[in-house]
Amino acid sequence: MKELHKTTALCPTCLRELPASVYADGDGVVWMERTCPDHGPLATRMWPDARHYEWLRSEAFPKTAPENTIAATAPCPHGCGTCARHERRGTLLEIEVTRNCNLHCPVCFASAVGGEDDPTMDEISAMYDVIANAVGTDGAVQITGGEPTCRKDLPEIVRMGRQKGFWGIEVNTNGLVIAARDGYLEELVAAGLTGVYLSFDGLTGDVYEATCGRDILDVKLRVVERCRQAGIQVVLSVAVVAGVNDGQLGDLLRFSLENADVVAGLALQPAFTSGRFEATRALPMSAGDVIFQLAEQSEGLLEPYDIWPLGCSNPLCDTGVFLVHGTPPEGVAAHPSGFYPATRALSTADYHAGYSPDSPQGSVFADILAKRGVEVKSGLSVIVMNYMDAVSMDTQRLRECSMMVTVPDGRAIPFCSYHLTDAAGKRVYPPWGKEELR
Repeated sequence: MKELHKTTALCPTCLRELPASVYADGDGVVWMERTCPDHGPLATRMWPDARHYEWLRSEAFPKTAPENTIAATAPCPHGCGTCARHERRGTLLEIEVTRNCNLHCPVCFASAVGGEDDPTMDEISAMYDVIANAVGTDGAVQITGGEPTCRKDLPEIVRMGRQKGFWGIEVNTNGLVIAARDGYLEELVAAGLTGVYLSFDGLTGDVYEATCGRDILDVKLRVVERCRQAGIQVVLSVAVVAGVNDGQLGDLLRFSLENADVVAGLALQPAFTSGRFEATRALPMSAGDVIFQLAEQSEGLLEPYDIWPLGCSNPLCDTGVFLVHGTPPEGVAAHPSGFYPATRALSTADYHAGYSPDSPQGSVFADILAKRGVEVKSGLSVIVMNYMDAVSMDTQRLRECSMMVTVPDGRAIPFCSYHLTDAAGKRVYPPWGKEELR
């Protein structure tokens, strides 16, 4: 066993912040171990390869601290808002407009249910103002839920954001309403929508039976086609579940490349637990597992070290690569797909020199390449995001989170703490900062 570094982690039962040791075992697998004085020890598998883990950590970007923070009133993960301990500013901010949903997915970090009161338009206006105060109107806004299309006034919500000056507004959706209603997506686009963030877990019906409760592959394919017809980009968001769809990462990559005229990005997100769990040695799927499996299934297009930190948050949380369509520069091997990883044509010095902290995480590489005269409209952004739950949460990493959920009272709460639940399924932060809903 080799200790790699010290950090702080949580007891999943009481959510106490505890000293933790991160170490590599004899097989080079990375673990995080801590002991709660009340609930005992827990070792969490964090990464499949210690060398890769340490390489990513070594590639961290300088931190841009947030402005307009609040005083830290409690140990992490409590008291978020964003508190003065936080080390990176938000770059992607969410507005949760409903907890209602037209699906009841077995895999859902939001644990979306029906019957709650949605925030009012005045409260949503306040949440837009939170974002403007935190990062300005140049920040990316994602409208999420629950399922945002359950709200009849979604076009008005989009229009409000545009009137407030936000240039980029995307909706996080399962696609059921977009697929079912002729003209609905066009109405959203006319209101100012700039992107669709579509849950898209696989290319066979059995995957959706496992993740969504029923086969809706035809719905997903119809939404992609509707986005093409409406002239709006779509990002395919994949909740990667071990034993369910982790064997389809290569197929999803190829589908995205074949549809790169409308698919702007492929976002791979290892599923994380939100609810009840009991373990003394937890084995969640990490972003590292996804990176290695994606490379293995990519038919030689990608290698694990082609996927670099995106700079906006901790390097273990957000990684990615941009696949350029066209003839690669000298020294970079061509691939039958007609694409090549931009990271093979950039040095890390080039990357750091060209990096802009104002680039949304999905366009970090594209912005650098465009400045260098590379055609990027026909390329594809691939992002691997490593969300944390009570078992896997490294609270030092949490303090570098750049993905925030806004609430009407003026707070911007890091995504992983906003959705955090303890071992009994109790949320730390009730929706919209209100009293816990009954």
